[in-house]
Amino acid sequence: MEKKKILVLVDWFAPGYKAGGPIQSCVNFAFTMKNEFAIHVLTTDTDHGEQQPYAGIPTGQWITNLHPDIHVLYLEKSRLGPAHIKKRIKEVHADYVYLNHLFSPLFVVYPLWLKYTGRMKGEIVICPRGALYESALSVKPWKKTPFLKMFRWIGLHKRVLFHATNEREKKAIQHYFPGSRILIADNLPNANQPVFRSCPKEKGSVKCIFIARIVPIKNLLYFLNVLQNISSEVELSVIGPVEDKGYWSECQQKIAQLGPNIKVNYMGPRRNDELMPILQQHHLFILPTTGENFGHSIFEALLAGRPILISDQTPWLGLTAKKAGWDLPLQYMPAFTKVIEEVSQWDQSRFDEWSQAAWSYAHDFISNPELQSQYLKLFA
Repeated sequence: MEKKKILVLVDWFAPGYKAGGPIQSCVNFAFTMKNEFAIHVLTTDTDHGEQQPYAGIPTGQWITNLHPDIHVLYLEKSRLGPAHIKKRIKEVHADYVYLNHLFSPLFVVYPLWLKYTGRMKGEIVICPRGALYESALSVKPWKKTPFLKMFRWIGLHKRVLFHATNEREKKAIQHYFPGSRILIADNLPNANQPVFRSCPKEKGSVKCIFIARIVPIKNLLYFLNVLQNISSEVELSVIGPVEDKGYWSECQQKIAQLGPNIKVNYMGPRRNDELMPILQQHHLFILPTTGENFGHSIFEALLAGRPILISDQTPWLGLTAKKAGWDLPLQYMPAFTKVIEEVSQWDQSRFDEWSQAAWSYAHDFISNPELQSQYLKLFA
């Protein structure tokens, strides 16, 4: 029997990595669903924030360089327009069109318009990927608010199925689009977990790592302010593309003011396949984010077997009881300070205890047989 087709529309896809989590979510989705469905991905030929296309990848044709069962078409970003999108959507004859995010003009808004005007067949499944959280809507609200009102006014939300990745996102969808059809399916994580590896840990010092885009929502400056109150020896590695240069300038000014016991090393952006060995050289992952739909870098740290220190604005809650880390309210900065001082005083056995617990926490998550079945219900 011929497989049904899912067409994934997303602005950036592998080998891109600078847009962060949405790329990883879509790659994981393609690999998870390829045995049950014929997967096609329509995307651009250029990574987020870049001008040069990916090297060695042909544009304008369906290719299977990622996997024989995953067909990807990279459109030339420099010549991209509605006509190209419409033509490529039509040639797939997809049973389902899977839209990612909410505010992409060509990869979400235009396909929704095609559906509304009857020029696109196939059921639409749309995943906001955190776009409806307050922290996300506070960025460029003058663009987003009118679109949400128009979306609701013309009743588009009654013609699609919403994919919420957790209960919090479901509530956000219900708030903006009452009466919508919504199904919850957890974000699909990277399931390739390495064997557990420790690293040397001495009392009195700690190696921390922050992996995220350098933008206010990821809250690097907050953690730099935490560090100014630390008396222990701390090394902080920062990995991620600088998207907000003004914000990064503030961070650099704060770094220059930190005491001699604090060392900060900016390592620039890194490909996803480079992260695991770097994580394994550190003791503690840091992300005091103001809002996260999933947090692939958070989960990557858990996969590596490293405890995490994050805000309570992510799905990863109740960590301390499982010795996998801490999820703390941002209003109480001294709590973050206390954790850093505490972890710095850990000896090797205490560090290994928490690291092994973090590794086990991630292992249990990826071993959940419900994950794939949740997605099969979305496309049933």
